Amino acid sequence: MIVGYSGYVVIARTGDTGLDELACIEDLFVSVTENVRAGGWRIGFLGPVDDTSLDGLAKDLALETSAPAIALSVLDSDCAFATAADPTGGAVEFYLNEEVLLTLVDDDIFEPLNAKALPGLLAWAGRAGLTANRARLAAAIEESPGPFGDGIVALADALGIEDLPD
Repeated sequence: MIVGYSGYVVIARTGDTGLDELACIEDLFVSVTENVRAGGWRIGFLGPVDDTSLDGLAKDLALETSAPAIALSVLDSDCAFATAADPTGGAVEFYLNEEVLLTLVDDDIFEPLNAKALPGLLAWAGRAGLTANRARLAAAIEESPGPFGDGIVALADALGIEDLPD
């Protein structure tokens, strides 16, 4: 049996600063694996984090970097709860693979988010100076994060966060 990835993942624009150099991540005492993208964006796989809130981490990242940021809590590579925040205090909550998450949580406490999150994510991308692709973004939030982060990379691509040029 293959066990998937569980832990926090962040998407943030930090310029030349590594994610592990940021105070809001450094204090978590986690190892960071980074995927560096164009325009100073980074996707960081932090591993399990017990002592911080997801929305708090997204907001702290946005404030520290003065740029919009996303924090995702991934469960066994199957699904994730996520918060996209910007430095003005705005935030959008969404899921990766809402359908799978619905099967894992109690119906009484589950709140569908993705139908209303899409316009917020498009606005978040605009505030980040990105050009998001609406159709690709709608498809990306329905994907699982994946054991190698493919769904998270698809989300970043759909938001307009490009890979480094060759």
